[in-house]
Amino acid sequence: TVLRSGSLPIKPILLSRQDIGPTLGENSIKRGKIAAIIGLSAVFLFIIIYYFLAGIVASISLAFNLTVLTALLVFLEATLTLPGIAGIVLTVGMAVDANILIFERIREEKDKGKTLGQSVKNGFERAFLTIVDANATTFITGFILFQVGTGPIKGFAVTLMIGICTSLF
Repeated sequence: TVLRSGSLPIKPILLSRQDIGPTLGENSIKRGKIAAIIGLSAVFLFIIIYYFLAGIVASISLAFNLTVLTALLVFLEATLTLPGIAGIVLTVGMAVDANILIFERIREEKDKGKTLGQSVKNGFERAFLTIVDANATTFITGFILFQVGTGPIKGFAVTLMIGICTSLF
């Protein structure tokens, strides 16, 4: 209204037009996808090479964990930002750490001469409290970050807390 009050009765003519697209963001997304695929492939490959059949089971469970985590983020209509991706990376690291704790406990039980079934049972039981303790501590930290943080920090905290829940599930 302010602009029209002193304007002349002439319609503007468009001489040129320039659109700026999200090419920089698109490039970052492509590189991020490639980095995620390479990183996850390296983790899966390492686990499979080091733990053989148990590594295959761990890789499948990790893929399931990421699928459930992604589904929950879609359900919550969360926007995935760089801090959110960092929360997912930390979730993957903690899930791999939990698998390593379990496998090493199973290995200790097998070295004691127990059967495979008893070793697996005892390995899970002995690692359970350590895994729950580590995840509970991280969840509390994520909750505190969510309470006192700003936008990006809250995104990291939400992704981390959801990832911990899916990992424990």
